Amino acid sequence: MMFRNILLQFLGLGVCVLLLGGAFYGLERLYFAPSRVPPCQQKDLPEGRICPQELMDHWRDARDPSHYKVVWVDARSESDYELNHLLGQGDRIFPIRPGTDLPRLMDAAIERLIRAEQNGECIVVFCTASCTSSSEVADELRRTGLISAPIFVLEGGWSSLQEMPYLQD
Repeated sequence: MMFRNILLQFLGLGVCVLLLGGAFYGLERLYFAPSRVPPCQQKDLPEGRICPQELMDHWRDARDPSHYKVVWVDARSESDYELNHLLGQGDRIFPIRPGTDLPRLMDAAIERLIRAEQNGECIVVFCTASCTSSSEVADELRRTGLISAPIFVLEGGWSSLQEMPYLQD
């Protein structure tokens, strides 16, 4: 009789643990998993887009690992750019955004963008994670036919850029 009571208590406890585990699993799947961003996988991206990790792995300056061999093109809106942008990048950051200023902004940057390949650099265009300006600007840069350096759109945009180590000079 005593053995039976212990067995029933043990089974009851097991059922409670299973129910509690199932509840936690359900909550995690329902509330937390949808907001979790999966890691960027370069193989899953279309040509012309680049994951931040790929950029860090393949475009870091071998002579100075605290620098990237990248010319940055900030395609965010003027107000976003003025609010917060990369500092200390010298002639390696250019605001170029779609709109009426596009030709003027491209003219101001084109000589440096043309020299990027000679310096062993790529060109990375970014905007906010949800905007399409970076793709538009990257396409426009490719259409010039003057730039032979690889041109990429940064997956994750500005927010992924802020998480990259060694970004500031």
